[in-house]
Amino acid sequence: MRTLRRLTAILTAAAALLTVAACGGQTPTYSGFVTATEFLPGPNRISFVLADVNGVLLEEASVQVRLVRLQPDGSEAPLAEIPAIWRRAEGGTPHLHPDGSLHTHLDVRGYYTADGAELPQQGTYLAYLGVVNAQGRTVRAEGFAFSVGAAPSAVGVGQPAPPTRNLTLADATFRKLSSRAVETDPLHGASVAGALAQGEPFVVTFASPAFCVSALCGPVVDEMAAAYEALNGRAVFIHIEPWVLSIAREEGRLVLTPEAAEWGLPTEPWTFVVGADGRVAARFEGLVNRDEVLAALAALGVR
Repeated sequence: MRTLRRLTAILTAAAALLTVAACGGQTPTYSGFVTATEFLPGPNRISFVLADVNGVLLEEASVQVRLVRLQPDGSEAPLAEIPAIWRRAEGGTPHLHPDGSLHTHLDVRGYYTADGAELPQQGTYLAYLGVVNAQGRTVRAEGFAFSVGAAPSAVGVGQPAPPTRNLTLADATFRKLSSRAVETDPLHGASVAGALAQGEPFVVTFASPAFCVSALCGPVVDEMAAAYEALNGRAVFIHIEPWVLSIAREEGRLVLTPEAAEWGLPTEPWTFVVGADGRVAARFEGLVNRDEVLAALAALGVR
């Protein structure tokens, strides 16, 4: 839970007022906030947001990420410079008006990813950012630090997916399975164990739209539903709540589900793409959209 609280603090800071010094009369200063916590030696996806002193996110900018590794003597070892990709994760939040009408409010989360960042060993890394906004102006941007661990907490790429026997719509009502504000969805028709037995690639997402600590779960689940629809059912998508819903609803406490614990999740949300061999082919901590997951499935032959 310590890691979860750390991620929550980071994301809250990015969404609210930031403690970054503003430059009076100059181009606004933006700060980068990494939106994941678990990085490992090898290729990584580094996701982050850019926000100014008022908490306003910088969208659709051109961003170059220059990575360095901190040496024991405090010096910096240059690694690589990677262009970041601007991405959007969209969700809909139903809102009931006093007149009884139900409207869906668009919930958009914008983020950047530096994909394929090769991090050679565990330790502390810095990401320096070169940013040009959508109007073509260079803006000041402060980078961020992050740590690379030795081994994954959550199930890692190449590891077998746990044969989780999560409940499905054949076992319980939709309300008992999901906190998503819809009547039902196609993400609860199979268990992980059942999907593994089929021997086909599939996707499993751990997220809680109503009780998300990181405030990122709603758009992620909506994006996975959109990915499922884009494939017209050619891949199984599974949504599992990371918190015990009955306790969250009735007592206001967040208790990790056995399913989430089985996958070793240190935070939420998490999305895993599992190959036909039953091993994790790709994993995404925090924000992820349909395009990223569809690309991971396409690499496995699912189009």
